[in-house]
Amino acid sequence: MSNVKRCFANFSPFDQSTIETKLEEMAAKGWMIQKLGNLFWTYERMEPQKLHFAVTYFPDASEFDPKPSEGQLTREEFCAQDGWHLAVRWGAMQIFYTSQENPVPIDTDVVTQVETICRTMKKTMVSNQLVSLAFSIFYLAFQLWDLWHDPVDYLSSSNKLMSLPMWILLLILEAYELWSCLRWCRRAKKAAQDGVFLPVRIRQRLSWFVLAVAALFLLLSMGESAFSASAVAFGVVMTFIGMAVGNGLSRWLKEQGASRRVNMVVSSLGVLVVVILCFAGMIALMIGNRFPFFPGSTPVSTYEWNGRTYDIYDDPLPLELEDLVEVDAQWSKKAELQESVLLAYGEYTQRPLYSEEVDYQIRYDITDVKVPALYPFIKKSLVNARQDQVQGDFVFVDHFEPTDPVPWGAQEAYQLLGNDGLMDTYLICWETRIVEIKFYWTPTAEQIARAADILHS
Repeated sequence: MSNVKRCFANFSPFDQSTIETKLEEMAAKGWMIQKLGNLFWTYERMEPQKLHFAVTYFPDASEFDPKPSEGQLTREEFCAQDGWHLAVRWGAMQIFYTSQENPVPIDTDVVTQVETICRTMKKTMVSNQLVSLAFSIFYLAFQLWDLWHDPVDYLSSSNKLMSLPMWILLLILEAYELWSCLRWCRRAKKAAQDGVFLPVRIRQRLSWFVLAVAALFLLLSMGESAFSASAVAFGVVMTFIGMAVGNGLSRWLKEQGASRRVNMVVSSLGVLVVVILCFAGMIALMIGNRFPFFPGSTPVSTYEWNGRTYDIYDDPLPLELEDLVEVDAQWSKKAELQESVLLAYGEYTQRPLYSEEVDYQIRYDITDVKVPALYPFIKKSLVNARQDQVQGDFVFVDHFEPTDPVPWGAQEAYQLLGNDGLMDTYLICWETRIVEIKFYWTPTAEQIARAADILHS
């Protein structure tokens, strides 16, 4: 039978009454609190007792302190005189217990009690929430920027699409918890002036529910490819290693008597080193192609040409050069596909090996819009993806011009215009499919009709 029990801490560290009731119930069952943590609290077996607990705060204390300050020790001495014994410290939180039936309260002045809790909140919870909120806003803004500048890639990627609601939920959660803390401080200070203590009530279960939904979106994003799962697994491993190294360094430095500042700096540097090493390992794996960090097709073989090694792909393509021209050569056929509930997108290329003396090659992108309401937005983004560039007095012409859609059997068609005139690159718009195709030769009317028939089917 184990003498140690770890329980999930599903309450806010500032919810004093809930914590005190929980600890009293555990003591009655024969378990005394031994260690506190962000997710789990550790209890040690003892004889069942009827005990009273009191949760107090010391705002100037920190988890990085090598030992309790003189102020903490003085307070603990005063508490001991009233029959309160220290059970455990955790940063700014101290938990006391007593076996007295009607103990003298530790906090007797409501105004001071509220001020102490508010100061502790601002130094710990509020400051952490502000940092997390700023990071979430930055990342969400980056996601929206990516969506606006390349909606086809974004909306066809389950990984990106599912991460958007995840970050929105995290942003809402952090904003809610920050608002709850500040709102409690404002209301509690007002109530304290009338001699009433307003208990902290943060809906921790709601927070865990929102986190669970956000985690669900994260899991859904992992289903797209080996890249998604690998990226998430890498992030999880890096986080746990960083936390283990940071906590280990912090505990060791406390044992050595290092100051709070030294402890914070060295522990932070330790985490930074872990992050750098993890990213270096990831880059090494990518260079060696030993881990699927990036999605894509797999080469079937390689070949040498002019002292360099090139991959050969043999992916199935909807439209192949053999469908348009009579040519015999060795080809590399590559298809890059991604799909979400909104869009399906594929990039297809067929080119001869560099050793072949063939002028024909082809490249095309196929976008299938599954939600009709998105079609105008997607079409506009693809048409406007090409823009003229002005450098000094010279204009690099590069945009699509409307052209006759009849040869393509399409609703709309566009042809790319460059400085040398119209090019053999077309953007074709059917009912739910948009194709951008580049011919590396000038196609005949028959070849255009044949390509349209295959690509539209």
